[in-house]
Amino acid sequence: MNLTFTTMKKTLPILMLLVSTVFFSKGQDVHFSQFYYSPMSFNPALTGSMDGTYRIGGIYKNQWSSISSPFVYSTPSIAYDMKLFSGGTSPNFLGVGIMLLNDRSGDGNLRNFTAMLSASYHQSLDREGNYHIAVGLQGGIVQKSIDFAKLDFGDEFTGLDFGGVTSENFKYYQISYSDFSAGAVLYGVPSKYARFQIGAAAYHLTTPNETFFESSDNQLDMRYVVHGSMAFAASRKFYIFPFGQYQFQNNDNEFVIGSNFGFNINPSTRSAPEIFYIGAFSRIRYDIIPTVGVMMKGFQAGLAYDVNTSSDLNPATGGKGGFELALAYIGNITPPKHYKKVFCPQF
Repeated sequence: MNLTFTTMKKTLPILMLLVSTVFFSKGQDVHFSQFYYSPMSFNPALTGSMDGTYRIGGIYKNQWSSISSPFVYSTPSIAYDMKLFSGGTSPNFLGVGIMLLNDRSGDGNLRNFTAMLSASYHQSLDREGNYHIAVGLQGGIVQKSIDFAKLDFGDEFTGLDFGGVTSENFKYYQISYSDFSAGAVLYGVPSKYARFQIGAAAYHLTTPNETFFESSDNQLDMRYVVHGSMAFAASRKFYIFPFGQYQFQNNDNEFVIGSNFGFNINPSTRSAPEIFYIGAFSRIRYDIIPTVGVMMKGFQAGLAYDVNTSSDLNPATGGKGGFELALAYIGNITPPKHYKKVFCPQF
């Protein structure tokens, strides 16, 4: 691939990011801007935590569209979870779920296919079942592959193009390893117009080795997550959904905070609200994330777009970040008899 000097200046930050992430740094995890649509990706204890009895959803993220072809940065993910032993005389229940993710990055077509199974136990803290504490475990397999023939290395540069021969020698073109995580969460409905959630989780409990070299101590560091959210009705027509999440892994950390603001577009006072929402979040120091979506009759859909602000990639991306579409459906929304009749929807 021949690169002009201008194109090289634009793509060099991306190349450096890809090479450093794959070969020299501790691996970093996929993260979603609308993380509240993918609960099992940041706390396995949230498996089964919903108003209904089952939930199916997915997220598609596409990043850095300003980078010219053949750069690809896309992340589709789907998940399904359900409650077991709920709706009876006891407010306690189990949750089980599965999450699939297939991430693609860069010219080298770095692929990350992840398949995870989750299980959780939800213990009621009161007789009515308005407050629960839950613990969850998650485990599965991660497979990563890369096409080295599509990558250019520094020792291939001849002064005009990358027509030389590299001395790099990689042992593996595909790797796989098992991965595990655990978490805990406290959630409840203090009134029929409000609910809350707060929790913490740890991912990569066994710090698996992740490398394409024959021998390396490149272990995947544990990722720690702390999160909290609320939902409350300011009136029958107006709802507020604030969220916050802090996570760190190795020397990297991320703090996302913001809120969605919902408007009930259902004129009936006898049926569940149908909400149109808009919002704004910030990944502190890196980007601003406007959001828009709907919530009605168990169906939820959200759209977000990351706008780079002070990211090191801003010169290459021109401020363009990640487009993200999220969908979810919660089935059999019949609140157990232990719950208060809640008029405040739950993400």
